[in-house]
Amino acid sequence: MYKYLLFDADNTLLDFDAAEKSALADTLKMFPVGFSEKTHKRYHEINKEEWEKLERRQTDFDRLRVNRFVRLMREFGCPGEDGKKAAEIYEGRLGEYAPLMPDAETVLERLSRKYDIYIITNGISAIQRSRLEKTDFDLWIKGCFISQEMGVSKPDKRFFDTVTEKIGDCDLSKYLVIGDSLTSDISGAYNYGIDSVWYTSQKRTDSRPKYTVSSLTELFEFL
Repeated sequence: MYKYLLFDADNTLLDFDAAEKSALADTLKMFPVGFSEKTHKRYHEINKEEWEKLERRQTDFDRLRVNRFVRLMREFGCPGEDGKKAAEIYEGRLGEYAPLMPDAETVLERLSRKYDIYIITNGISAIQRSRLEKTDFDLWIKGCFISQEMGVSKPDKRFFDTVTEKIGDCDLSKYLVIGDSLTSDISGAYNYGIDSVWYTSQKRTDSRPKYTVSSLTELFEFL
């Protein structure tokens, strides 16, 4: 039924939460704000808000990269200038961490025997490239689409336009998106007319994904 599998990267193939926490700890320990569960939680909230702004085209990558740290520093009584420095340090540290989601390599290796696999990810190019280079994913994937390089992010239809044009096949029935984000992955695929798999630990159901899995190995049940 499908020919092309489009995998999200963060929290689908790569354990972004673990990488983020390690990189954030490395960074904030260098500033008076320090690293704690409180600063970690607040950064996560601010970062989510900034990425949602990007998805709505209310900001751009350069502002997102810095503003999330400027906001954090100011909320904890530190100067905004510390935020600019922290943003640079954090990006360097994040690029060093590439922990995998459970069974990611096993699933890619097996599915690559039957399907053409691509990665589609919203992210900063230098960070994503650095992290992906630390994996063996290139053994099984045909290519990688990173939003910053494309100038547009998921769930924008133009992102998927570029993906299908570059792959060279506009038959949307051949594509399947696998991702953890309802807003960028699942809604993006649904609005574009592509089937999707929602990778989630949540118990609730949603009508937009065709399939829902709680582990990557569950993909073998229908692929």
